[in-house]
Amino acid sequence: MESTYPGMKVFLANNLMMAYNQAEAAQPVFAFVEDGFTKLPEFEMMLALFSALDTRWVAVMDSLGATPARKSSPLLNVGAGIFELTKTDSPVQFSQYFDMMVKAPRRDQTRAGKRNGAAGSATDFKKIILIGSSTGGVEALRSVLVGFPAQCPPTLIVQHTGKNFGQGLVSLLDRICAAKVLPADDNMTLEPGHVYVAAGQRRHMGMTQRKPMRVRLKEGPPISGHMPSVDALFTSAVPYGKEVVATILTGMGQDGAKGLLALRNAGATTFAQDEKSSVVYGMPRVAWETGAAEKQVSLARMAGALLQAAKA
Repeated sequence: MESTYPGMKVFLANNLMMAYNQAEAAQPVFAFVEDGFTKLPEFEMMLALFSALDTRWVAVMDSLGATPARKSSPLLNVGAGIFELTKTDSPVQFSQYFDMMVKAPRRDQTRAGKRNGAAGSATDFKKIILIGSSTGGVEALRSVLVGFPAQCPPTLIVQHTGKNFGQGLVSLLDRICAAKVLPADDNMTLEPGHVYVAAGQRRHMGMTQRKPMRVRLKEGPPISGHMPSVDALFTSAVPYGKEVVATILTGMGQDGAKGLLALRNAGATTFAQDEKSSVVYGMPRVAWETGAAEKQVSLARMAGALLQAAKA
């Protein structure tokens, strides 16, 4: 390929962490991905980065008879990636495929900038926003945060992801969000225009019980099967009930439902992502069926719903 396309550079990676770091730094236009890698939970982060960078990718299967990961993964069954190559295909076929994908029209980057968030000032908002998400949540968070203004309400997020991908998620979200996205750290004061993310950490994120509101990171066993846990975050915010807007996005399991119900009972405004727009309708389903969420909202309307509720 390097001899066919003068000036082109090819990067090789034998694990997802290396691939993620290389892709973030080099911003490739195209990627070949061994299909086995696409079966790993952490590949969700690669998908989101490819989407943010407008990187085209193709999964390469072992053989024509292999079952592609998209058959069993809801993440890969929503139109991402193209599954036509196998390791037995000739180099000519690889080059032809590469040529076609590299020359495909690119997304208009002039409209994909970081500062496209909705209008709003810090004085417009009276409440804080809490978000919990899991499988499919990385892309869902991108969709929500791109609609947040630079002076959004203080926002705390728990996302289930691999332990090595927390900082990558923060960087990815900060790339597209008008507000400042940063990894949650103990004793941070909650400020407008800031989004605090707990992902891949070995401590639960919560809030201090007295004002001024601060981030509290606490060690302990997994809660609802997760570390950090959405339930831990939501439960810690119960004392502030009427000052909270909370939602559960796409995800597997039921983490967050108990905490969301406690928040609703304490006067918080609570939402859950609807089934149609969820990659995995697990966590949102439990939140809705138990009465923890007072309203189901599509992903496309979630940012607006959260921001409007934060003004009340």
